[in-house]
Amino acid sequence: MRVFPPKAFVSSALLLGLLMVWTSPGMAQSRAIRGKVTDESGQPVEGAKVKIEGTDIYRVFDTKTNKKGEYFYLLGLQAGIYRVVVRKEGFQPAYKENLRSEMGQELEADFQLTAGKDRKLPFEMSDAEKAEYMKRYEEQQKRKKFSAEVQAKFNQGVTFYDAGQYAEALAEFQAALEIDPKQPGILARIGDCYLKMDRKEEALDAYNKAIELQPDDPAFYTNKGVILSQMGKAEESQEMFKKAAELDPLAAAQNFYNLGVTMVNTGDMDNAAAAFRRSIEADPGYAESYYQLGMSLSGNLETIPEALSALKKYIEMGQKPEQVEVAKQIISALEAAQ
Repeated sequence: MRVFPPKAFVSSALLLGLLMVWTSPGMAQSRAIRGKVTDESGQPVEGAKVKIEGTDIYRVFDTKTNKKGEYFYLLGLQAGIYRVVVRKEGFQPAYKENLRSEMGQELEADFQLTAGKDRKLPFEMSDAEKAEYMKRYEEQQKRKKFSAEVQAKFNQGVTFYDAGQYAEALAEFQAALEIDPKQPGILARIGDCYLKMDRKEEALDAYNKAIELQPDDPAFYTNKGVILSQMGKAEESQEMFKKAAELDPLAAAQNFYNLGVTMVNTGDMDNAAAAFRRSIEADPGYAESYYQLGMSLSGNLETIPEALSALKKYIEMGQKPEQVEVAKQIISALEAAQ
């Protein structure tokens, strides 16, 4: 029977005890945060910046979302209260506060981002900026609230407009505006009436006033771009469509299409084709841009292959029989020319 020296036995026991002390608390007390970031359609947002801030004891951790829109960060041993801020170009920022980490717990904070521009969040603003923000917010909310009388006249104007009675509609909208002159939506409707009546200068003036009251509405810039295009002011029109696309990425396909059409009308086919490509990039299902892209490229031998591809795609998707027939004829002519 062997007898181990007491010293060796004590050393082994001590080593085992140390291992238990070093590993157990770390495993029990680790804290982490995870989540998923998606867009409004539920698709994952890759590369979103995730900022994790301690609000009880200031500390900051940064990470990003992966291809699945997921993020994970190991917070370590220290308990705390956290705020998570998510930012991604092309989206409005989002945040969640008062997230408390408990021992051995994984916090979860999922986000759905809305398309738009980056901006300062309330806790990032100075007192002066907060006051200005609240002032503008209250003004916007006030403008959205029609009185009963204004609403009645506005509704009657819409009824006349939909029936093609533009002079009658204009009278109702103007009467509503006299009661509440700070309503950009009514001014826009007045502009629509003027445009239908071929009074383009007055239509443009109405939309300028609407934009002055509400400069962040992309539809106002789109419609102003249409008016300018009809007035032959191509460059100014193009700037309006670009502005509308910037303000509303979800409507970028329509606005880049409009931009391309104004360029076609001025004979600028290269830039028109670029605009139609951007329209398709924004919405691969926007059929009219394939048609216009094919037509824009069909006059150049070097771009005939891309023109054929675009026109064939339009034939698959197009809803206008007369344009489908034209596309077929152009395809036959281009293939014969190759």
